[in-house]
Amino acid sequence: MLYLCLKYLHVIAAIFLFGFGMGSFLYLIAASRTANPQVIAHVARMVVRFDTWITTPAGFAQIITGYLLLRVSGLPMSTEWVLISLIIFFSVGLLWLPVLVLQKRLYVMASNAQVAGGVLDEDFHSVYRKWFWMGVVGFVGMFVIVLMMVTKLTPAQWLSLLG
Repeated sequence: MLYLCLKYLHVIAAIFLFGFGMGSFLYLIAASRTANPQVIAHVARMVVRFDTWITTPAGFAQIITGYLLLRVSGLPMSTEWVLISLIIFFSVGLLWLPVLVLQKRLYVMASNAQVAGGVLDEDFHSVYRKWFWMGVVGFVGMFVIVLMMVTKLTPAQWLSLLG
């Protein structure tokens, strides 16, 4: 029963991590496409808030519940799909802090443009591009991790199944 409870919490944390993260990413993309500093500032403020208070704790819940699942199941951390998942997870996690910082910068830049009644400059667009591509890389990593969690196979093993 403990295993099932931990697995449930692990899946819920994955849903929150992935769902809120993807939602925030898509909303800020949509807001940025309006080129309206007021819209971007409002959405970016909410994205920073959600990512700080929901998505980030869900990432920590993933680590804790994943570790506990390994302990309860007796599965060694050196199991290939587990190890590769952890490497990808921590690599994606290393992108997370810079993404949060860039989101906060986008919010501040849009707020300043709104107050000044101006438009968003090239500095904003440069920060946005960095944020966007870091998000793309992060979500590709998350897609791979979820696939490994479900199939218990590594990317190399998937490829060998195709060939």
